[in-house]
Amino acid sequence: MTRTEAMAIITAALPVLDDERIATVAGIVQSLVEPTPFVLRDLTADELAAIERSKEDFTAGRTYTPEQYKDEMDTFMARLADKYPASS
Repeated sequence: MTRTEAMAIITAALPVLDDERIATVAGIVQSLVEPTPFVLRDLTADELAAIERSKEDFTAGRTYTPEQYKDEMDTFMARLADKYPASS
């Protein structure tokens, strides 16, 4: 969707919105144009080392596909369910 298309959709919808929804849209737009303050911190030595290890893992092909990850998580969750059955 182009900027022009998006603006046309918004402009066309505004007249049919009630006051509460107009205020909601205004709040959303206002929050988008206000600067978002956030604080960056320096990474720890352990975090930097983990990043380097992850780069090595990607280079060496030691990664999971989404399907492999899902299979691993399904197996893990099944083991947890067996270990801690829900009580009724």
